[in-house]
Amino acid sequence: MTSGNLWVVAPMLWLAFGAFGIYLFARLISSRSELLAAGTALILVGALVSLIILAQDPALVASEAAWGNFAPGGVVLRARPIAILVSGIALGMGICVAIYSGCYLSLDRRYTTYYSLLLLMILGLLGMVKADDLFTLYLFTELMSISTYVLVALRRHTDTAVEAGFKYLIIGGTGTITLLMGVALIYRATGTTAIVVPSSPDIWTRAGIACLWTGLGIKSAIVPGHTWLPDAYGRAPSSVNALSSAALIQGPLYVLLRTSLIFGLTPERIGLALILLSFANMTVGNVMALLQTNVKRLLGYSTIAQMGYVMFILGVGFRHGEPEAFRAGIFLILAHAVMKGLAFLSKGACHFYCGTTTIADLRGIARRLPFPAVAFALSLVGLASVPPLAGFSAKWFLLSRAIQPGDPLVMAGLVLVLVNTVVSLGYYLPLAVNVFAGGAAPQRTPAPDDAAEGRVPTQPPISRQVAISVWMVIPLVVLALLVVWIGFQPDPWWQLIATVEAF
Repeated sequence: MTSGNLWVVAPMLWLAFGAFGIYLFARLISSRSELLAAGTALILVGALVSLIILAQDPALVASEAAWGNFAPGGVVLRARPIAILVSGIALGMGICVAIYSGCYLSLDRRYTTYYSLLLLMILGLLGMVKADDLFTLYLFTELMSISTYVLVALRRHTDTAVEAGFKYLIIGGTGTITLLMGVALIYRATGTTAIVVPSSPDIWTRAGIACLWTGLGIKSAIVPGHTWLPDAYGRAPSSVNALSSAALIQGPLYVLLRTSLIFGLTPERIGLALILLSFANMTVGNVMALLQTNVKRLLGYSTIAQMGYVMFILGVGFRHGEPEAFRAGIFLILAHAVMKGLAFLSKGACHFYCGTTTIADLRGIARRLPFPAVAFALSLVGLASVPPLAGFSAKWFLLSRAIQPGDPLVMAGLVLVLVNTVVSLGYYLPLAVNVFAGGAAPQRTPAPDDAAEGRVPTQPPISRQVAISVWMVIPLVVLALLVVWIGFQPDPWWQLIATVEAF
């Protein structure tokens, strides 16, 4: 019989029943995008309120807030502080994305299924980070992944969207199959799928952990399992990209680190692996971003680089047992979620109204779309770690906490972080300046695959400003204010994160 704290599953119930209800509403009552967006946002607000109530539970601190069948072999969902934080970021960004989509998806051919898939994708993430059982973890990971595959290929009338979705399906499917293999190997070694400390780790347990690292590493875009991300981001709706960058690749990383600790990997080994892998993520992400002409692919490689920074500081925390390093990593996740969400949503607004796809297309866009251009530039400057925005505060915490151990490997990593930060200026700042540059972007006939991002209207005269829908303005304003607030006043956010226990 199931029992425990019902608030643990309350946010997931909101999402599960909400996805079904929104689909029925779209099919039977109204298929207007605005109404579906409003309903989806209300469902996400209800889930977020439930999550906030759960966060007040004193049992949460000791990771004792759980719900499920506690008998041997039963399925249990357990709320941990970091899982609650990742879930909160996903739900908060989901609300912004749902409101934004009221206009952004209004001219799309398949938005009636979009909102249900959005809710199922977030549901999969919430279940994954709360699962206390490996097979349950696999099932929720698959739910999140399948929903994302379909959303990436949502605009299936274009060849490039289908190609990106298929590539993501093949690589992501390889990740989930490898994850399932890891579950089977650990079950062979321990006789249970529960995520518990094994009595005596053997070769099968270690092989299972290796499979978990491979499968979840692909989901987290850890190099070399990152190749799906630029293509997926290049052709998925900008709203999907905003949510994916904010939480969908961070969630699997958290699960990977937690399960590795429980199944016997020492913190020192985990820290060493994270630091070494972070070097590849930082370098590959930033160097490849310099070579891009498609803006969303550039932002995709930027996300890979940002994951490198997160992995590096978390690796320092594991290697030296530094709680402050863990907090710096979580702060960076929060700051990146807000900045990258703002970047994708403002970029999507530019394409929706003016058909901009490449860096050249964005030249002088501020004359036609002043507010999205300012929001886009704000996000880029923040990602470039220019003070006093959120990216600077996050990078300051990273550098100040990583320098404390005095480890030669960590010091070499700090040098690489600084070098990569300078390299990132080579694509962030020119792109930010480009939107305010004089002159107009070259007039062009939209390519056949331009519709992969939605509406491609005729470009208006350069002197005419375009009125933007309030559905897009609201999330852009909220995220822009957060980028500034986190940068100017990081202390309240740091204190909030300080209440989150380490892995």
